[in-house]
Amino acid sequence: MKRLLHLSISFLLIINLMGCERRARLVEIKLLLLTPDGYFNQPIVLSGKVNDIGPGGLWFILEDKTGYIQVTTENIPNHNTCIKKGNEVSLGGHLEQYENHKYFSLNTLLRCSH
Repeated sequence: MKRLLHLSISFLLIINLMGCERRARLVEIKLLLLTPDGYFNQPIVLSGKVNDIGPGGLWFILEDKTGYIQVTTENIPNHNTCIKKGNEVSLGGHLEQYENHKYFSLNTLLRCSH
C-alpha cells in the first residue's frame, strides 16, 4: 500500500512539474548576451528599435539602450509589415546559438510603434 502511495505521489509531482508554464521575461540585450546560459530554452521578451533589415526580411537587428542582437524571422509566416527600420517593437521568442553567434529567434510580435 505504501509503495502504491509513493508511486501515486511521484506520478502527481511529475505531472505537476510538466504542466508548469514558463513565463516570458523581459530582458535587456546586454544581459542576454553576457549571461546566455540562463536564457537558452526559455521564453524571452525583447523590446527595442528595428535597425538594418536583412535581404528578404529574413533577419533584422534589434537595438535597445544596452546593445543589439540579430533577430531571425523564419518562424513567422508572411513577414510582418511592422518590421521596418526605426519602428519600436516588443518581441517574444528565444535565444539561439550557431557556433559562437548568438541570435534571437522571433516567435511573436507583441507590440509595434511607428
